[in-house]
Amino acid sequence: MRNRTIILLACCAIGLQASVAQTTTQSEDSDPSLREFHQKASSGEPVDVVFLGGSLTWGANASDPQLTSYRGRMMEWLREQYPETPIHFHDAAIGGSGSDLGLFRIDRDVLPYDPDLVFLDFTVNDGPEGKDEERLSTYETLMREIIESDSALMQVLMMFKWNVKPEGTPLPPRHQAHIRLGETYNVPVANVIPHVNAIVNGGVPIEKVWPFDGAHPDDFGYELFFEAVRDRFLEAIDNPEMVATIPEEAVYGDRYAQHHRTILKDSETLPEGWTIEKTYRTSLWFDGLSSRWMTDVICASKEAESQPLEVEFEGSLVGFFGERNGLTPNVNIWIDGEPVPYPKAKDGSTSWPLSTARFAPPKKGSGNLFMWTLIADDLDDGPHTLKIEPIWKGADSDSELRIESVCSAGMLRLPK
Repeated sequence: MRNRTIILLACCAIGLQASVAQTTTQSEDSDPSLREFHQKASSGEPVDVVFLGGSLTWGANASDPQLTSYRGRMMEWLREQYPETPIHFHDAAIGGSGSDLGLFRIDRDVLPYDPDLVFLDFTVNDGPEGKDEERLSTYETLMREIIESDSALMQVLMMFKWNVKPEGTPLPPRHQAHIRLGETYNVPVANVIPHVNAIVNGGVPIEKVWPFDGAHPDDFGYELFFEAVRDRFLEAIDNPEMVATIPEEAVYGDRYAQHHRTILKDSETLPEGWTIEKTYRTSLWFDGLSSRWMTDVICASKEAESQPLEVEFEGSLVGFFGERNGLTPNVNIWIDGEPVPYPKAKDGSTSWPLSTARFAPPKKGSGNLFMWTLIADDLDDGPHTLKIEPIWKGADSDSELRIESVCSAGMLRLPK
């Protein structure tokens, strides 16, 4: 029998206690608002701005995402509004990602910049028609942590082509819920749907807004998105009453208040056949370039016949973050010894597909992208064991499984 290696995910009680104390102090002392951001930027003091979201924040299908996306246009407009102010912009947008992954990225890709303003996306990527409280909780946790960091927050509610409806049609459930969160936390919400609907229902062909696919607009569509965000920004800086507040209790509970992204390369030991490797330096699209979003990965290979990875974690949510290509093998997953069926499998299969073969030819060096796999978000909150087994049977000889971290979240636990 081969020896197995179990990697333990542990949190430091002292560090957690310090984090709780820091959060309490910040939430009591801070009063972040767009008006405050405006005053600081108007004085010429340097400011930092982060755009956190998905492909509509990055600018997929824009002719030049750095210039003609909503984000690019917003950056240029802010420079024009504050011409004497050094503004440092930080792109934290990954296409196809939602607030569940965002929960494990905020400590690396947002808060280290000590931002004065954060534009928060994720409404459509969390599922416009969804009503599940799990995604509402991850989104709300992001809101709370951004505000607690003394950053001004602006929610940006994007849309798809199929969200264009006749006047008077109710907004999608997720949009409604995010607007209610904005009202609860007293932060400005830029909802692009009314503005775009007015333009399209006023006679502009919908194909002019979305000429390529139903998810990502062209430059003209991004200009409409920008206009909606800009107009809400101007309203907010003129409203002295719009100062962020943090309710004592989260609307959707504190189920994910404690979250950990455990970097696997830092483990004392690795399973048999696993090695530490650098991330890919090429990708199918720029926002999916894994080296931008993670450190080195641990790598299993068919050549080495790498053994399963076992990780102990605490919480009710767990997933793994890494990178993939067209040759990435399927995996079997167990939690506490029980197989976890692939959610989209109609036959209850426990084989989870991970490759990018649907985007690019399955060959070495082709189809590189980041990889985020949410395994479960409704476990009993407590200790669990995760097992990930690469399926080497039938895999290409160059097949590899590359994981940077195991991410888990649960309720906040104070040290005993």
